[in-house]
Amino acid sequence: MKRRDPNKIFMCSSVHVWSDTRIYFKEAKSLAEAGFQVEFYALNFDGEKESIPNLTMHYLPVLSRKKRFRHMQTLLKAFEESDAKNFHFHDPELLFLARKIKKKYGDAVKIVYDMHEHLPAAILTKQWIPRGSRPFVSKMVAFFEKYFLKWVDAVVFAEVSYKENYLKMGLNTVDVLNYPIMPPVRNETISKVFTLIYVGVLTEQRGLFNMLELAKSIREKGCTDFKLKLIGPMFTNEDAFSEFIIVNHLEKNVEHLDRMQYKDIWRHYYQSHIGLCLLHPTPNNLNSHSTKLFEYMAAKIPILASDFPDFKKIISDADCGYTTDPFDYERAADLVIQLKDNRKRNWDLGQNGFRAFQNLYSWQHEAEKLLTLYESFEKSKN
Repeated sequence: MKRRDPNKIFMCSSVHVWSDTRIYFKEAKSLAEAGFQVEFYALNFDGEKESIPNLTMHYLPVLSRKKRFRHMQTLLKAFEESDAKNFHFHDPELLFLARKIKKKYGDAVKIVYDMHEHLPAAILTKQWIPRGSRPFVSKMVAFFEKYFLKWVDAVVFAEVSYKENYLKMGLNTVDVLNYPIMPPVRNETISKVFTLIYVGVLTEQRGLFNMLELAKSIREKGCTDFKLKLIGPMFTNEDAFSEFIIVNHLEKNVEHLDRMQYKDIWRHYYQSHIGLCLLHPTPNNLNSHSTKLFEYMAAKIPILASDFPDFKKIISDADCGYTTDPFDYERAADLVIQLKDNRKRNWDLGQNGFRAFQNLYSWQHEAEKLLTLYESFEKSKN
């Protein structure tokens, strides 16, 4: 059996595009900058690719859900040919592959599972699973997930709230929270048109139609000089989205842009006045600290978010925005108009958020925890 290099990390995803913010821009680049050799596998996506020292890129084709198992075969072969000691993966479906690798190589490899969400809870809202089947599927997923987790050497949690579901398993865990990287220098001037922004996947449960209803309410209150900018892939009925805009005369108010690279998002943040995060109160959302909140802080824009307990505490502690029932469009519209009319308050909230980002919510602190995890693997051997 070949000797595997502890300084090499095989990082992979069969679901996420290569330019995923957490996987590529935060974790892979931080590890490479710290001197680790990173072999990176993720889905191909159009976008400006860059050459980074210590980071070797491999792009997987985008396949349908039914055909994604082919990626496991590709990744297994690639890892067998690699001399990396560390196998770091980001998708629950790759737990099968992790078990296979651990059984074959034992302590010669270290397996790290980067958990982005609590899958059993997320299953309860997956639209592609029949609603009546979701509770049963969720329980089965929870059972098998805990079985396969026995084969990993460490679990990286992107959210602290996931921990409580795994405390009794005795896992080696580390919280590497999904806080933003220090944003680029601001070269953009704020838009003359008062702009609300949302960046992320666009679905009903992520508040897509709540944001449209908010835009409708703002117009109904006599305020027409504003823009709602939505950035991200749309995984919902696009015809319903377009129809809502036309029926409610929002063509001049709503702008949709497709997924873009992390570095390009900041230009749009800097042009905006309020960041929206009107998520539905699903089990997974209620226990999630949405990355958008912290990106809005880093961009110095006030936040208008759902009134979940954790959101309320984060935003009130920092005094960087407001929370509301995501279905109370009247109140949400009133809050937007108040900030539109009081630009000093808008500016103050943005500055408060930026201070909280600098002191509490910066990726730099989280990157250090990830590096410490890999350093601990070598120390434990001695």
